[in-house]
Amino acid sequence: MARKQRVGSALTATNDGGGVAGKAVVINGGTTGIGLATAKLLAARGARVLLFGRDREEVNRAVDQCQSNGGEAYGMVADVTRQREVIRVFKEADRRFGNRLDVLINNAAAISNGVTDGDYDGWRKMLDTNVRGYVHCAREAIDRMRLRKDGHILMVGSMSADLREPMNDVYVATKAAVQALCGALRKNVNKDGIRITLIEPGAVATPMQRKSAADKARRVRAMEMIEPDEIAACIEFALSRPRNVAVVEMRVRPLKQLI
Repeated sequence: MARKQRVGSALTATNDGGGVAGKAVVINGGTTGIGLATAKLLAARGARVLLFGRDREEVNRAVDQCQSNGGEAYGMVADVTRQREVIRVFKEADRRFGNRLDVLINNAAAISNGVTDGDYDGWRKMLDTNVRGYVHCAREAIDRMRLRKDGHILMVGSMSADLREPMNDVYVATKAAVQALCGALRKNVNKDGIRITLIEPGAVATPMQRKSAADKARRVRAMEMIEPDEIAACIEFALSRPRNVAVVEMRVRPLKQLI
């Protein structure tokens, strides 16, 4: 019995840190789609959430939804592509969370036309949002997480990184960059106790899908598309693992989406 008790105590010590309750979380792109679904779920599970997006009405609505069940949530109007605004968000997180940051969820995304039918402004917005915004937010988070030798950065990519649809070539390039960034950054910050998780969804019924609400609903019923809540549940799973467990990569797609 004594031996079993020692083993149990060791496992308890090793596995501490599971769950999301009490964790301080920053989410970009947190006002719609996967970001909003994740913010609502984590707040409901007891996380302290600071979300941001570019539209004030959407930010206010998202915060209200997170708080509707008693969750702790705050919102800011900020653009992930603007350096000063990103810095302002993380300073607000310092203030709200007492200089503690447990989780960054890089989720903001933009989509535009490709190389042959797009234009410079569309490409720039997409590259700045999907890549540079992720890099800058990751840097701000790491600077804080390194002080505690603990933290978790989760990046929402896309299965487009491997599917490589020809009409979305620039978008594909941005998601391939996120995939590569996660792989290299994980090796860089592992020594600092910081975990990096990549989630690559398939077709999800979000505003980014250029389809009507009726068509999205039909595709969900046909198992060709999934709801953002399904990805949020996967994100919660990854963030809830104890500190000795690293969920490196998850690919989640509708049953009928054959890739």
